[in-house]
Amino acid sequence: MEQTLPTVGVEEEFLLVDPVTGVAVNKAAEVVAVAREAFGLELEHELTWTQVEINTSVCGDAEQARRELRALRRAVAKAAREAGCRAIAVGAPPVGDTEGVITDGVRYRLIAHEFGALATQQLICGCHVHVAVPDRETAVQVSNHVRPWLPVLGAVTANSPFSRGADTGFASWRSMVWSQWPVAGPPPFFTSWEHYQAVCDMLLEAGTALDPAMVYWDVRPSSRWPTVEVRVADVAASVDDAVLLAALVRALVANAVMDVERGVPPVPVPVETLRQACWRAARDGLAGSALDVLSGRLVPVRQQLDGLVDRLRPVLAVNGDLPLVEHGLRALDRDGCGADRQRRAFRDGGVEAVLDLLEADAADHPSRRGVVEVKMAADVDLSNSDALERRCAEAVDAGAREIVLDLSDAVFFGSSCIPALARIRALGLDRGVPISVVASSTVARMLHATAMDTLLPLRVPPAA
Repeated sequence: MEQTLPTVGVEEEFLLVDPVTGVAVNKAAEVVAVAREAFGLELEHELTWTQVEINTSVCGDAEQARRELRALRRAVAKAAREAGCRAIAVGAPPVGDTEGVITDGVRYRLIAHEFGALATQQLICGCHVHVAVPDRETAVQVSNHVRPWLPVLGAVTANSPFSRGADTGFASWRSMVWSQWPVAGPPPFFTSWEHYQAVCDMLLEAGTALDPAMVYWDVRPSSRWPTVEVRVADVAASVDDAVLLAALVRALVANAVMDVERGVPPVPVPVETLRQACWRAARDGLAGSALDVLSGRLVPVRQQLDGLVDRLRPVLAVNGDLPLVEHGLRALDRDGCGADRQRRAFRDGGVEAVLDLLEADAADHPSRRGVVEVKMAADVDLSNSDALERRCAEAVDAGAREIVLDLSDAVFFGSSCIPALARIRALGLDRGVPISVVASSTVARMLHATAMDTLLPLRVPPAA
């Protein structure tokens, strides 16, 4: 297969909430100022003062996107705390009112004037993935190829089950709120760039979009960049979820570009069929079923996701993103999508547990989520590997819901210790306790060399 290595970029929106009640607060100006002054980070404003946005650079692969998202989430979380609030990764406000104050700016004020309450009620947060394409005509055809997979992509990051303190019955309530815009949801099938442009011109003439950036379809040629932009997803609950989405979209676009070059036609799925499938996927999330628009049958979403990964596996292997995708799939199978995790957190600990789960840098604070850290500060060899195993067993017996093996300070990790890790993993599987490893570069190399990294998810140590 000819190597196809398109660049990828990710945009994530975060909701700013009161640190105790979880109610949305209008503090974007303060958070943006702190981020700039304290961290040199330029956050983007959104439609209301309750939201901020982060953007990765143009990334060569999903691994670079993962590193940047982790660092950006950490910075925005710290900036929010210094501004007296919390930045949470959630598709829609879980509690409190659903109206915000419109951000000051000519364009935002015009949107508010033309769309009224529809604008003030958009306290929702999404994730947009950009993948580079050669030209505008290719972008339109690639969008046609991506369209059938929108329901599956939306289910991967479904992360907004609550509104006004109650379960909505939807995995992605954001999708329901977003669908009220006149130009949102799955796009039509376009025959050419000229066709696409003609429809956009009609929308501007009709006043249902005020400018090209308001053509809010779930997949579209970007109005600003030489990319295809996929906009169907909630902001992901975790970096793992966001990276899985980015890697899948990157591979989908790369595969579609090759199909366009080979003259393979896209399947012209009717837009109404896609709407029904997306609605069902937004309701059920990853654990439910949705219409498979290619077969016309109701199929479990997780099965459709497997079909998508199988379809993209050769491209993922060439692009180097397959290990991250497999890691993301294991995390989904272990924990469910963001909506599943929110519901469990709310059941076990109420709003406070949900806020801890969703805080932008939650991955840096496992103890907040009932996770037990087992840290080994020294080198790990036969002399102390039994102690590592014993401490993990004690944590499981004490009721740990998850264990993180912190080996970030270990300079040496002997291959003779791999059997101990295998037994720790087996214990976790037997007791239903997820186990992951925070590994130094030395430990990571050993785990990779012994293929243990395919069995125990690896995490990157937080930057100093």
